[in-house]
Amino acid sequence: MKIGFISKKGAVRALLAEAIAREILKKMGIKAEVYSAGLEPERTTPREVIEVLKEKGYPTKSLYPKPIRKIPYKSLDVVVILDNEIKDKCPFEISHKRRENLHIDEPKNLSIPELRRIRDKIEEELKKLFGVNKEVKKKVSK
Repeated sequence: MKIGFISKKGAVRALLAEAIAREILKKMGIKAEVYSAGLEPERTTPREVIEVLKEKGYPTKSLYPKPIRKIPYKSLDVVVILDNEIKDKCPFEISHKRRENLHIDEPKNLSIPELRRIRDKIEEELKKLFGVNKEVKKKVSK
């Protein structure tokens, strides 16, 4: 299964979602390739994003903002759009089986408390999305 998280800049919410989803699915025993991308990607990963991920033990290796064309967008099974601003702008030659729209507010700033709030919200929403129970395989593959 291939899952892609898409946001406008791809440097905060999408990266947080990518790292968190990888770990949630891994702990659930679900094999998945997880990607993130931005419609207008930033050039670098904010160090604060890495810091708040490490606080909870999420791996950060290979996390960096990238444009959609740098991920296998034509073969994604699940596409998760992370903000309302881009949900109608996403180039959907992406042939996905399932699309989810999760509105996760753009951080007001890159302060650690603000990024912790965003991280925890993403974690909560992904646990709901993936079911984090026996029915997860059904939910993710619908």
